[in-house]
Amino acid sequence: MEKLSTPVFTHARAAGLLGVRGLRSASAAVAVLAALLLSGQGALAADPSWSVVTSPSPSTFAGLSGVSCTSSTFCLGVGVYETSGNQRTFGERWNGSSMSVVTAAPAAGYEETELNAVSCVSTTFCVAVGRYYKGGSDHMILDKWNGTALVSMPVPHIFGPDATVDLYGVSCKGTNFCMAVGYYTFEPTYPFSLEWNGSAWSQQTVPPPSSTDDMQLSGVSCTSASFCMAVGYTGGAELIVRWNGSAWSIVDDTTGNLNPVSVRCRSTTFCMAVGTSYSGGPDENSLAEEWNGSTWSVLSTPNVSGQSTWLQSVSCTGSSFCMASGYSYLESLDTDSTLSEAWNGATWSIVPTVDPTSPYDLLPAVSCTASGSSQFCLGVGNDYNGTDQDTLVEKYS
Repeated sequence: MEKLSTPVFTHARAAGLLGVRGLRSASAAVAVLAALLLSGQGALAADPSWSVVTSPSPSTFAGLSGVSCTSSTFCLGVGVYETSGNQRTFGERWNGSSMSVVTAAPAAGYEETELNAVSCVSTTFCVAVGRYYKGGSDHMILDKWNGTALVSMPVPHIFGPDATVDLYGVSCKGTNFCMAVGYYTFEPTYPFSLEWNGSAWSQQTVPPPSSTDDMQLSGVSCTSASFCMAVGYTGGAELIVRWNGSAWSIVDDTTGNLNPVSVRCRSTTFCMAVGTSYSGGPDENSLAEEWNGSTWSVLSTPNVSGQSTWLQSVSCTGSSFCMASGYSYLESLDTDSTLSEAWNGATWSIVPTVDPTSPYDLLPAVSCTASGSSQFCLGVGNDYNGTDQDTLVEKYS
């Protein structure tokens, strides 16, 4: 069983938790094409690709674990950095040309704080979720972006002071509706969710799966206040639950060797979930599953040859475009490399990322928007060289 933590802040083992790849013509055709290009007609648009965006790190040990974009000119990333031996939350904003650090909610008296995910509906409203450590246990963090800074939201006290409670995923469809998911534990762990109604958070019970092993929800996506999908795992099998506006119901809690960690829905008849699968070999494999309105189906996904391949996040602008991000791991060298895969409505393919020179590079979160036929994605994570860890941001356009 994988440790219940997000494989984001350090490289995968320390944290414990992809394609556009000739042309032959006669000399006369080449001459015609050259004439067109010289005249400014028939110019060939460059294929979209990933490029590194300069990202300020608030310390020598920092990483981004979540991102949400409302357009190509606004994204908000969230994560954690270390200062004076303590972990603290922070955010970074994309304005269409550069990233800048934004003010995070204070963490006075907390030993560790961490933001895992964020969901934005406008440039002035986002919700970020995570956890803080105090008194021997993890407790929920719920922060709101108000257009200027991340500020604390009221946290419901629904578990005892000794319970460990972590939030891993959040999805908002407006300022009056958000759904957050995670787990709490009194041994074993149990999945749970919180609903935001515009003024307060309240717990929405997730029905207990058939397993008695550790269980958690790690990702959620809503198309409205009456339809959400959440994914996670339970006892070695995947856990998928559906929200109908008043209650959660289990869609699947028995399919083994599948671990979906992120989901994105564009309608009640199209969702995409990604994660990892295990077939008994030496490496873990990428996982993608599609919801068609009635059933989930496992799709064929490419893997990096000879390496374990993890997809940690997915974002879709429609049923014919999704981008997933994560990393691959080469055991013989103990190195991580950034990874992305794209869905075109029929197949998944690897899209080359720009991998920094450090041995441990991750892109655990991605968010995409579309303008006409143009796709824009921002992927975030960290770049760890064995001593220092910096934020890593890449842009797909």
